[in-house]
Amino acid sequence: MAINRCLIVILTFLISISTAFAQDGVPCSGDPDDPGYDPNGCNLPLDTWVYVLVIAAVIFGAYKLHQKQKALTV
Repeated sequence: MAINRCLIVILTFLISISTAFAQDGVPCSGDPDDPGYDPNGCNLPLDTWVYVLVIAAVIFGAYKLHQKQKALTV
């Protein structure tokens, strides 16, 4: 049991810091407090693909609710 918890903690740590090493430089240069800052020039994958995450969450939620409803009717 202790080995499983240790592995989970190590994997969680590695997954959480792996995104820091995946970037090549600063994705958005500039200061957002600067009046001349252009936020439209800063396209991050989360900004451009967030609707896919929302759709996936809605589909997953509907699937889980359907499974729960089906289990209650049996």
